[in-house]
Amino acid sequence: MAVLLSLAAIGGAIRHWADNPSLLRDIGTLMLVLWLPAVGNLVAFVIRRIPRRAGRPAGFAAGSAFLPHLRADLTPIANDTVQPVAALEQGCTLLLGQAGYTARAASPLSQWLAAGRPQTLELQLLRPALALPQLAPGTAFDLLVGNSIVGHGRVSAPAAGLRAAANDA
Repeated sequence: MAVLLSLAAIGGAIRHWADNPSLLRDIGTLMLVLWLPAVGNLVAFVIRRIPRRAGRPAGFAAGSAFLPHLRADLTPIANDTVQPVAALEQGCTLLLGQAGYTARAASPLSQWLAAGRPQTLELQLLRPALALPQLAPGTAFDLLVGNSIVGHGRVSAPAAGLRAAANDA
């Protein structure tokens, strides 16, 4: 970077003292433009030194305990367009309009789909502070597993109701 800036300074000096319509002035002009990549290199250096924020968690930690945040009444979709769900797949996404909230069930979702009837399941949310205000009791949503919607749901109880029932037991 120092070399580019010094060549640019030399080019500025050549341009200043050379005759106006001359080859030497044109060479000075080209050398003067060398400060642009030097500044670009400086900006890139500074950006690389700025610490990055920690990324959001992509999923639930392996082996983490299941802590239910809500209870939902789920109805599977029975049609041929639904792709098969992996036998041990517990993760899903609750689609609410244009928003999606990552969740997981206590048991594999393939069991619920194999039953082929509506059931009430407890779900744990990946980011409950963000999702729970949007998922009030009675809120309808679609259940997405992988790339296909496998069912429809309706929130029947929030996290507070589940914790109170667990404390009473």
